[in-house]
Amino acid sequence: MTYRVAIIGHTGRGNYGHYVDEAFVGVEGASIVALADPDDSGRQQAIERTGAAKGYADYRQMLAAERPDITVIATREIGDHYELAMAAAAETHIYIEKPVAASPAQVDEMTAVCERNGKLLIVACPWRGHPPIQHVAIPLIKGGKIGEPRLARIHGMNGHEGGNQLFLDLYPHFFDFLWQVWGQPLWCHAHISQDGRDATPQDLMQGSEGMGLVAGNGIRAYYVFNDGFAADFESYEGDHKERPYRIDIHGTKGTLSLPGPMSNQPDIYYHPLVSPGLFNDDRWQVIAADPPPDDYKWVNAHHRMARSMLDLLDGREPAFPLLDGRTARRHLEWAMAAHASHIAGARVALPLADPHNPFDSWR
Repeated sequence: MTYRVAIIGHTGRGNYGHYVDEAFVGVEGASIVALADPDDSGRQQAIERTGAAKGYADYRQMLAAERPDITVIATREIGDHYELAMAAAAETHIYIEKPVAASPAQVDEMTAVCERNGKLLIVACPWRGHPPIQHVAIPLIKGGKIGEPRLARIHGMNGHEGGNQLFLDLYPHFFDFLWQVWGQPLWCHAHISQDGRDATPQDLMQGSEGMGLVAGNGIRAYYVFNDGFAADFESYEGDHKERPYRIDIHGTKGTLSLPGPMSNQPDIYYHPLVSPGLFNDDRWQVIAADPPPDDYKWVNAHHRMARSMLDLLDGREPAFPLLDGRTARRHLEWAMAAHASHIAGARVALPLADPHNPFDSWR
């Protein structure tokens, strides 16, 4: 069977995520029948990039006219994801850019509509389709390469949106990785700061790309899992020059470091010490993994996930594990737990009772 694929983007408002619009390009069993973008120039460029057979200014008109089997929601504008998914979910399966939505409550509605109509909601988290992560890094950790894992330190990038905003933008990559290896955390304890002081309700503002209310230019969120493993996520504005973006996993016998998605450098670094020294230490090793890094590794990751999605629809075992909407909702809840913890000034248990952004009712 050949699946009809339609793509939704919006030049000037979220644009297109990292290669998400190209996920089904050239994938056997997929035909890209249309693309919607209200910007004439942006739409034409996207059509040329994806080979879409037809272009529309209005995505609703496209969905009604083309009746695709799969809709790719490629815009990075998080605030639009709910509306786009709700429009598409009645008739089509969905492949959607991360983060999936602005609140767990929105994801609840999106998944409910998809499930009621027998449709898949798949979140485009590129590590899911990347062999060095799925076939090398995760097995190395589970196989004892670094001994018993104790702590992950996640650096969520600095810059002018450092802090709460880059935390909410980048958590899907890292939280999904943690979920794949360690499952659900028990609790979160977080501190959010503005210029070094505690963030207060007066610091609330609308975050970028429709992510909802945010606060602070510094965040540290600490999660503890069932077996005592912990993960510490930090993001600060910094000086806008260096932008650390990686996860370091420390065990009882060594350390692995994984640069975040979208870099074209090696994917896995290993050090034989639990706490590598700062000076005169050349023991970091690159662990080779296929395919080796190149400029196409992330679009190829999307191709693998697209192919796996088609396999799932055809009743075959997918080659790569896909991130479904309900699991992505858990990750978003972990992020919202950081907001709840800061407001409470204490650790909060997971899962949360309230599916909304805690900042919506912070006074």
